[in-house]
This record gives sequence, structure tokens and C-alpha cells, in this order.
Amino acid sequence: MKKRKRRIITAGIVIALAVIVFIGFSVVSFSGAIKDASKNLSKNTKQNVQSTQKAPVNKTKTKKDTKASQNSYSIQLSDGKTAKAIYEINNGDKLFKSVTCDGENLSYDVNPSKKNVIIYDSKNQAILLLDTSGNKQDITNPQYTPTSGNTITKDAQLSSDSSYIWCSNPKFLDDNNIAYVSQLPWIGKTTKYVWIESLSNKNNVLVQGIEGENVKLDKITDKGLTVISDDKTVYLKADGTFGE
Repeated sequence: MKKRKRRIITAGIVIALAVIVFIGFSVVSFSGAIKDASKNLSKNTKQNVQSTQKAPVNKTKTKKDTKASQNSYSIQLSDGKTAKAIYEINNGDKLFKSVTCDGENLSYDVNPSKKNVIIYDSKNQAILLLDTSGNKQDITNPQYTPTSGNTITKDAQLSSDSSYIWCSNPKFLDDNNIAYVSQLPWIGKTTKYVWIESLSNKNNVLVQGIEGENVKLDKITDKGLTVISDDKTVYLKADGTFGE
């Protein structure tokens, strides 16, 4: 009887322990499942946040891709240096911006439509015209014929007097005409004058009424091209007229 009672007690203890172990295992498994679910939820939330933060990067890249690209044409000058005419491409259209020359000062001017640029090659006093296709022309007036009929060439005059100003300080008056400073039509005088050259037919015309020892062509305005002659300022138009 006692043995039977002991067996019943022992069996009860074993069953109780089994129940406790089963319940403990279930709690651990359930807790692990909750942790895994929480971890996955956190990971998905983080990915969504990261995806949302990356969107502005794509916008920035698109904006950068549509920005006008910058290019240049190289022009060899008579002193061996290279000038670079910088242009930008905007909606497939080339537009000149500026001209550089190894960090040195260079006289140049861009026309109002930004389709042409003139560069002054100071060593041999040449006016170079460049278009947006990269075509270069020397548009310097090569000779002058006074009323006496004796033609004077640029090369001959500069060979005999290297300080003579055949042409300098060229500026656009509009898309079709430029102005420049010269000592022509006189030889042996230091007075400077303003000339206008038509880019279509290369005719050079003296502007009557503007002269001085110090003549400078400056910016173009609504009134015309700014001309400073011995501290007097006038505004020159493409037809040769000027006013204050």
C-alpha cells in the first residue's frame, strides 16, 4: 500500500515538472516570436524612412544634369600664348561668356547676342573675330589709303614705328558693327580717333568729331557705346552718330 502511494506521488511530481517545463518553453518561444516581429517591424520602418530621405538626392541629381555645360575654343595668339573663348550650351544653343588667357589680362568683347566674340591680339595689333562654330577671322583693316592716294599698309607702318597705334580697344556697337581706337588717318601725330568697321562688308569708317590724346571705349548702354575722350564721355551708335 505504501509502495503504491509512493508511486502515485512520484508520478504526480513528474507530471507537474513536465507541465512546468512545457509552459516555460512556450513562454520563451512566444517571447522570441514577439522580439523577431518587433525587429522586422523596426527594420521595415527604417528602410521606409531611408527610402523617403533618398528622394531629394534624385531631385538634386536631375537638377544638376539640366545645368548648362561649359566649353571653350582655343585661339593661338601671336606671342605664343593661348586664349580660351568660353561658352555655355543652353538648350542646345552656344553662348559666349568670357575669354581667358593663362590668368593674364586680355582685351576682348562679346556681342549682344553672345554669338560672336572679338579678341585683341596686342603684339601684332590684330582684331580676331570668333563665332560659336569655332571659326576665326582676322578682321583688322590691313591698309589705309589717304586722299593723297599713297596706300599705307599695317605691316609697313608698324615695322617703321612699333609704337604707332594701328588699332586697339575693339568693342561691339551691335551684332554687326565694331568700334576701335586708332591713330589713323594721321601719321606722325599722337592723337587718337574712333573708327567703325562693318562685319558684313569689312568697311572701315572714321567717326568725325571724336578725338583726343586718351581715347577709351567702354561698356555698351541703351544710349550707345561709352566713349571716353580726354575725360569727356559720349555715347556712340552704330551709324556713327553720338551724343552725351
